[in-house]
Amino acid sequence: MSLALEAAGLTKRFPQGRRFRDLLLHPLAKRLVTVLEDVSLEVHRGEVFGLLGPNGAGKTTLIKIFCTLVLPDAGVARVNGLDVRAQGKAIRRTIGYVIGDERSFYWRLTGRQNLRFFATLNNLSRLEADERIGELLRLTGLEAHADRMFKDYSTGMRQRLAVARGLLKEPDILFLDEPTKSLDPIASQDLRRFIRERLVEGDRRTVVLCTNNMREAADLCRRVAVLHGGRVRACGTLEEIQQTLAGRERYCLRLHGPHERSLGVLRGALPGDEIDAPPPDTASHDGLLFRVHLSPGRSDISHVVEALVRGNIRVQGCWREEIPLDEIFRRLVG
Repeated sequence: MSLALEAAGLTKRFPQGRRFRDLLLHPLAKRLVTVLEDVSLEVHRGEVFGLLGPNGAGKTTLIKIFCTLVLPDAGVARVNGLDVRAQGKAIRRTIGYVIGDERSFYWRLTGRQNLRFFATLNNLSRLEADERIGELLRLTGLEAHADRMFKDYSTGMRQRLAVARGLLKEPDILFLDEPTKSLDPIASQDLRRFIRERLVEGDRRTVVLCTNNMREAADLCRRVAVLHGGRVRACGTLEEIQQTLAGRERYCLRLHGPHERSLGVLRGALPGDEIDAPPPDTASHDGLLFRVHLSPGRSDISHVVEALVRGNIRVQGCWREEIPLDEIFRRLVG
């Protein structure tokens, strides 16, 4: 599978603000803060890739490097095989960038007029711009509001117009930097549906989503990279990251049978494995809920179920217990 984005050993440092006293005492000294350190990752064409992390993790700086707005101090970054240092102009023709807190529109122009202005900046002819703008207004559901002034748009409409602007050049890669940051739950859901159904499933674009919302990433992204302190803490599908963090497979068993006998059968079938049992005096019509943590390398729960059945313990339910998304995030950045 060909690569849309590639980063290898990216490092970026910025000058740190200094107090007036430090400037007087040490005028030539420089203090640098490391925002990205040795970041390496790959994004495949046609996938939605998530950049997750708390505020200040380095997500926006990484996107700006790929957009050639910031150059790295060390390492290599390529977009569609083009180097960000040497081929920035060619890269900018193939990408679109949408930020979450959009303030660069002209508030006393209509939505259509704003798009015409930015189309001119992108060297689109008047005929080509009008055709493209009409298509994007329909695509984003803003056709009925195209001739209203931007200042009268709701937050969700402004965000959809920002997406429309990012698509003016028909980019191969679209960067979305916290696109639902200021949206209410309904507007956020609508924008996520638009990204999934129109941009990914419809146009098969490569989308890089920068967010600190784990559930949003799970809803949209095939793979994610979690950044914290300027470093990549984990990269892969959420299932792969869950398995890596868990170390042990976790299963829940809902059993009908005497407590001591059920626990005895489980201990016999799982010597050395961890078993979380309910209190001995627990009584429930729904059965007793046991949790078992299988040792690394052991993932087959079927022999445990067979042992319970042979021991005349009725197994009402058996399911694998996933690590909650919020817990994954907390473990990686906590």
